[in-house]
Amino acid sequence: MKNFIILISTLCVCMLSCTRESDEKDEQLIVLPVTYIEGFGAFPSSHSSAGAEYTLDEPGGQVWVKTYKPVCGIPKLWKNVTKCMVHTNLHQFVYQNFYEGNIDPDFYRSLQKDWKWKPDEKRLSKRPIRCYVYLIHGTDQSGKLSVMIDRNNNLDFSDEEPFYPEIASPSDTLRYYKNSYEIEYDKIQGGRVVTSHIPMVIKYLPHQPKRYQIAYAFPRYASAVIRIGNEEKTIAINIGFSDPSGYATSEVALMDSLRNERGFIYNKGIRIGEFLDFEIDGSKKSFQNLGYDEYDGVLRLKGEQVKNVYSTQVGYKLKPFTGRDFSDGSTVSLEDYRGKYLLIDFWATWCQPCVKELPELMSLYRKVNKDNIEFVGVVGEDTKEKLTKFLKKNPIDWPQIYSDSINKLIEIYNIDGYPSTFLIAPDGTILEKNLRGAKLQAKLSKLGFLKK
Repeated sequence: MKNFIILISTLCVCMLSCTRESDEKDEQLIVLPVTYIEGFGAFPSSHSSAGAEYTLDEPGGQVWVKTYKPVCGIPKLWKNVTKCMVHTNLHQFVYQNFYEGNIDPDFYRSLQKDWKWKPDEKRLSKRPIRCYVYLIHGTDQSGKLSVMIDRNNNLDFSDEEPFYPEIASPSDTLRYYKNSYEIEYDKIQGGRVVTSHIPMVIKYLPHQPKRYQIAYAFPRYASAVIRIGNEEKTIAINIGFSDPSGYATSEVALMDSLRNERGFIYNKGIRIGEFLDFEIDGSKKSFQNLGYDEYDGVLRLKGEQVKNVYSTQVGYKLKPFTGRDFSDGSTVSLEDYRGKYLLIDFWATWCQPCVKELPELMSLYRKVNKDNIEFVGVVGEDTKEKLTKFLKKNPIDWPQIYSDSINKLIEIYNIDGYPSTFLIAPDGTILEKNLRGAKLQAKLSKLGFLKK
């Protein structure tokens, strides 16, 4: 892999004085400039589909039609040409189109609500910028599927070269590719519009439905170096492979902890709010990930945390919660289970894997010794009506808490997929995450919790 863009700057360490209930020490805000590197690095690769532009007669499509741009230079001999707009910063795209009058105010407000997004106008441009790139695909004169990318982003394909996309198998991802294509786009950085470049990969997925057969990714991650004492550590940052603005993620991982004799060990990384742990000068240091900021081109960490911090990571204590049992209204609190193990299952009635595994989880619950362990369910991103109907038809033996706008349990615990589980030790520490099925039964058996 190669360095794609290098941002050179000096390390900025700012001291902020703040107080925690658990720690009276001053904490540091550490600001690290980043270097961009082509590839997926130590993170699982991800991609999106380059779908055709919507038309006025498609359900939900009419709200986007006015945002599209006219292009020219499409090869005259191509057949079945499909035009696709790929966003490099969807928030900026929506923002500028709202102010251009291309997006209805009601739809704009609904997007803010759905995305839990409050536009920061200091970091967005009302003046339209090229926060997208166009590609087209069609059948060329030889009868083959061919693709063109508007790499210089001038809405004219006459100065671009067509290519045949690599073909992906059902088990393949876009991680391994032969060719990438450098594209030009605009972004807001430091209060001004700057021209930037990024690699783009295109693959053909013949096993997918037609609309999803052309897949793309921006294979670029970032790295930052933290210097503490006499040691340096390199941090890898997942800034998003489908949206290079960094909104989608900001997961970090120590670079040197991700390699073995075969190369990278892939993992999801440490999410925003979680803690990055490593040893420096023989002692353990922990830094909270505050996320990657494209606007300033930096990674922010909060300085060393020493005691009694909460996180959703294994080995850390889970932040205490209090809610009400959805069925009878009784109070359910993490403190109620202190001294016992506790399995917390985050799920939803619309989640097919969640519903499918409930009978097995019910069977396991009836086998465990309740003196040692209890279960609690948290239902998120669902409606009370659907949950009421579901529980009437499928009674569950353990308390269910409905996550709403008041307790915000899904947001507090940063749940981004269902089902998600936490196995909590008697002292409130997270022992395991996302144990299900045979692995969960084996763990509880090993702990001696299954009745003989």
